[in-house]
Amino acid sequence: MAASSVTMAALTSVSVLKVPESHNAGTPRPCTPAPVLPSIRFRRAPVLSGFFGDSLKAQNSRVAFAQGSSRSMETMPVRASVGVENEVMEPMTGIKFSKSLSFPGTSKELVFAGAGVREKKIAFIKVKVYAVGLYVDPAMGSALEAWKSKGASELEKDEGFSKALIDAPVEKSLRIVLARDVDGATFWGALDEALAPRLKVAGAGAAGEQALKAFGDVFKNRALKERTVILLTWTQPSTLQISIAAEGASPSAPDASIESGALLSCLYDVYLGKDPVSSSAKASIVKGIFSIA
Repeated sequence: MAASSVTMAALTSVSVLKVPESHNAGTPRPCTPAPVLPSIRFRRAPVLSGFFGDSLKAQNSRVAFAQGSSRSMETMPVRASVGVENEVMEPMTGIKFSKSLSFPGTSKELVFAGAGVREKKIAFIKVKVYAVGLYVDPAMGSALEAWKSKGASELEKDEGFSKALIDAPVEKSLRIVLARDVDGATFWGALDEALAPRLKVAGAGAAGEQALKAFGDVFKNRALKERTVILLTWTQPSTLQISIAAEGASPSAPDASIESGALLSCLYDVYLGKDPVSSSAKASIVKGIFSIA
């Protein structure tokens, strides 16, 4: 599918009053909320064309490829691109990830830990929606030193390791690259479906709901084209930096910043927790995380 260029519009800054996060000590939590109030500043994006459902028919060849069982393929680790030493390719989508990148809001370059594919069932067919990779501060290896003696297959199922990976006090970023056109409402709907229950179990309360709404507003009225890059960067201690760039470009500044430790913990739990939305991504990240110097 041909990719179209996008001209970014003028940016508008918006601030939301911080509201104290509620805390329910009696509720089990898959992710740990931080006592930080949501404060949101985001830039208005241009309205683009395109819709995920409308593009399905035009992607018959890609959909046909996805019709077969993908369980064995899903757990394939990422592999280096032939002849390109500084890139790694996610095998299901063919999307490439640089081994190190600079991210808006971070103090240093982050290094690649692993990547996988996010699939969605549409009309009984699994389609590849995007590839997602994790980048971390090189200090992550030291933060997980206590887990190095265990095997990757054991660590994938270890909730204690997942929590240590999510909560490690280092800069990290989820880099999402779309494998097809999708409108912002559809993209957000799938992410919200995974995030909202986690925030509720974590006892994030009204503050968590407010942060979640602000997160969703970033994607409102956007049409996200194939190869659009979405960066969800965790800068310490509790700032979510959201950056969106067209056609594989690297954004120079965040489109939005949200202060919410609860939202960050639950967002990273979506990809690194016990029930990840991409099992191939988590498997690849667990295998690759200890190779980081």
